[in-house]
Amino acid sequence: MITEKRQELILTELSKKDFLTLQELIDRTGCSASTIRRDLSKLQKIGKLKRVHGGAMLNESSILEPNLADKRGTNLKEKQEIARLAALEIEDNECIFIDAGSTTLEMIPYIDAQNIIVVTSGLTHVEELIKHGIRTFVLGGEIKSTTYATVGASALETLKSYRFDKVFLGMNGIDLKYGLTTPDEQEAIIKKHAIYLGSKAYVLADHDKYDKVYFAHVPVETQVSIVTSKKVKESDIFKQYTEHYTFIGGTR
Repeated sequence: MITEKRQELILTELSKKDFLTLQELIDRTGCSASTIRRDLSKLQKIGKLKRVHGGAMLNESSILEPNLADKRGTNLKEKQEIARLAALEIEDNECIFIDAGSTTLEMIPYIDAQNIIVVTSGLTHVEELIKHGIRTFVLGGEIKSTTYATVGASALETLKSYRFDKVFLGMNGIDLKYGLTTPDEQEAIIKKHAIYLGSKAYVLADHDKYDKVYFAHVPVETQVSIVTSKKVKESDIFKQYTEHYTFIGGTR
């Protein structure tokens, strides 16, 4: 079997099941262990799959994104820990940007700073911000059905009207090689410009965000701090990422 056909078969078999062992892949392709290992290395290098102990699994989609309701129910306690720590960074009389997203939404009940202004791209954030007596501006533009984020030219034009003391962002993927990524190119543009327009920028990221790569890259030209959890601080992931990012959280 030629290499391309064999690798296509491996991906087809993996699409039928979340995980296949090396032996299962050998049985399904009829190839040797060394050949399968070479194929898995190649397919991992080009981002088609992830090698894990004893076998392989397909990468999560780099373009599809769960809806906000599903994301809110995932790792909730960890997200609340991160959100509380992020809110502690806000000081009185500051102008803040809060990105759309499930973890940034959890920040709002923890904000104690007085006389602040918040600009947000998250439609779901507006009610919570107003409920907490926070002066709120929302970016205009198209509303994404999955994340309820405002995106597009109008949102970007509105965003450029402001400057921020601090910027708080959600992010789908953080990777040592590919940096910060998100499935949607339009959301990536909003995140990029928000970072540029802020004196300080923070990315709120639970343990599921590391070693993940999505379609749209969010370039960073200034220092960005990652607000993270105790779970991340105690993991092997943390040791790998400390040389590349400044971390806040996990110990307070």
